[in-house]
Amino acid sequence: MSGIPRIKVNHHGTFYYQYEFSLLDALEAQEIPAPYNCRGGYCGTCKVRLIDGEVEQVQDALFDTVGDEILTCCCKPVGHIEIEIPED
Repeated sequence: MSGIPRIKVNHHGTFYYQYEFSLLDALEAQEIPAPYNCRGGYCGTCKVRLIDGEVEQVQDALFDTVGDEILTCCCKPVGHIEIEIPED
């Protein structure tokens, strides 16, 4: 894939990844209210659902995810992605 990865977020629109360290940092740069706590993959608070696309790990996580769950503090997009942030 060439070009800048596009990130689509439920109820928050679409933006382009600007090569922040993690997906969580990218969401914060866009002022999207994404949940987080530890920023290190320990707690799972930043867990979202990856609807479409692929991400790569930028740091190891100790929290186990299931199925299509990803931790935004531990990954970044490889190409265009779509995620769903829980509405809790």
